[in-house]
Amino acid sequence: MGKTSDGKLPPDGIGDSNGVPTILPAEKYGSTKNSENPELYVAFPYRLYGVGKPDLKLAQDTFAARRFHSITCWGQDGTEASILGLTAEAKRAVTSEFTDYGDERFRWFWKAGGDWIPDLDNGGSGMIALQNMLMQCDGKRIQLLPAWPKDWSADFKLHAPFQTTVEGHVKNGKISNLKVTPKSRADDVIISN
Repeated sequence: MGKTSDGKLPPDGIGDSNGVPTILPAEKYGSTKNSENPELYVAFPYRLYGVGKPDLKLAQDTFAARRFHSITCWGQDGTEASILGLTAEAKRAVTSEFTDYGDERFRWFWKAGGDWIPDLDNGGSGMIALQNMLMQCDGKRIQLLPAWPKDWSADFKLHAPFQTTVEGHVKNGKISNLKVTPKSRADDVIISN
């Protein structure tokens, strides 16, 4: 744990005494060498922080103070934002990842970002974020709409742990036609506000 320096994670681990508390990428570290945010691995892939878990604000403040913003290619902003319930950030990232094709002959090849053509990272990263916006699972808990924009609608059928499927329709932030299979898992479903 540490504090921000000038509103961002400190590049060398030493924050301002009046900085905002954040999660640091390591106990000790030097200046950064690439454009990733390992301090946010606590949200993805490790899921130690997220909607419905303790200290969500700490993780959200860490996201806000991250040094590198990335919503294309393998960038994890959308995935981390969706897990942390940051709907506007997740929406922006997913929209970018599914529409930033460049001038490729076949749109779904996406433009070359960190890799080369066809760059499938955009689609994969976008799909992870989109599903996490709609559904997140933690143990037996199935949380719906943790970062879903109220102005988006969807028909969905998603797989959850314990051989469970969850399907339904969402419009204006409300779920209808909810079907949980097996029915015994319906009590594990929580719909977020």
